[in-house]
Amino acid sequence: MTTVTEDDLRELKDLINNGFKEVKQNIGELKQDIDELKQDINGLDKRLGIVEARLDEWKPSINKITDLAEKVGELKNWRQIVIIAITATISTIIGWTIRAGNLTP
Repeated sequence: MTTVTEDDLRELKDLINNGFKEVKQNIGELKQDIDELKQDINGLDKRLGIVEARLDEWKPSINKITDLAEKVGELKNWRQIVIIAITATISTIIGWTIRAGNLTP
């Protein structure tokens, strides 16, 4: 009976050792995955830095968009005013010539 228990103990010992080996392998794989993730994060940080630098360069132009839109709106109003003034002038001239010119002999 002692041989059976010794064999059982060896099997248990081997199972425990194999379990530890698997755990160590898994931990090693996890460390590799973590290292790869760190490298990926570093690459993303570099790209993010480039994007932020470009946005900083474009920031003055982006801030000018509202001013440009306002100026275009003002020009649009001036165009309307000019068109109304020209139309009024032309209609006034036509009205004067019609009133001033007697078509009857």
